[in-house]
Amino acid sequence: MRKTRRQKIAADLHRQLYKLQSQKVPSLEKEIPRIKETSPTLLAEPQKHTYLTADISKTGVVTGAILIAQLIIFFLLKNHLLTIPGISY
Repeated sequence: MRKTRRQKIAADLHRQLYKLQSQKVPSLEKEIPRIKETSPTLLAEPQKHTYLTADISKTGVVTGAILIAQLIIFFLLKNHLLTIPGISY
């Protein structure tokens, strides 16, 4: 599986952070409070699944249309407005 662009950017920033942390600057070696490291997943913004909501809504519309068509055909057959040979209600 290929990495997404955001994963590549996060990995690059992660590498740069550790490269900078490994370098020692003589003037800054005196008591520097370390910032707690956060995981890269917390830094990345959550993925938005807009395609998923669009697909689910399209599926709901198609399913609703099929159910309505079935109900219409049922009532037409039940009231003998439509007849299909071999099927009796």
